[in-house]
Amino acid sequence: MSRTTFYGFGAYVGSLRGLSECAWWDDDPVLTYKFAQAALVPSDLSMNPSAVRAGKIGIKEIQVDDHRQDGGLTTIGPLFPTGATIGQIWLSQQYYESLPNKPPRQPASGPDDGYDYESTCYLFWDGEQGDRRFYGFHAHIAQVKGPLSQVEIWEGGTGKIRGRGPQGTWWLDLAAVALPPGPDGSEISQAGETGALFLDTTATRSLTLRGPKKPLEMGEILYP
Repeated sequence: MSRTTFYGFGAYVGSLRGLSECAWWDDDPVLTYKFAQAALVPSDLSMNPSAVRAGKIGIKEIQVDDHRQDGGLTTIGPLFPTGATIGQIWLSQQYYESLPNKPPRQPASGPDDGYDYESTCYLFWDGEQGDRRFYGFHAHIAQVKGPLSQVEIWEGGTGKIRGRGPQGTWWLDLAAVALPPGPDGSEISQAGETGALFLDTTATRSLTLRGPKKPLEMGEILYP
């Protein structure tokens, strides 16, 4: 079963290198980086899942997730110079690991409000989960009755904030809408468990769950 893992970052575009190519800072370019050019992260926004489906690139060549208008999570661009220059960018795990100057998974200028899995997304290409997306949330299973679980879910990126309660509580059939527990997947399935829960697009839309603030000062956005 093939899948692509994406990590979310805030993005302040610092330079344009073409219609879809840019370089960006993951945090405030003034306060954190003093406009240091060495801290810029290069990305080609056209190297995305849509390009794979169109037969233009291979899965291993993906750099970033699709723009929100195409069902992804990236909000900068997708074309320049008219596209948004401050927002979110979601890098493929493979591309992220190849970067010599990896941006930190949590921004240096803000509190460590969330767990890494709250800024993680999985896109499956084949197998039982083929062409499905799953988004990471911090969650607690209060009780289980038959196939349904009563689940408390925190809005994206707030799982570590002391005193911050969940965004809401819902009864869900986790077997239908969530990744089962396993390596790099959900961590919870039984009553009383707290941790990572990866929900599919249908669940995130129907529950109107909000994604993490990227950058931190921007308002929450609903998942696509």
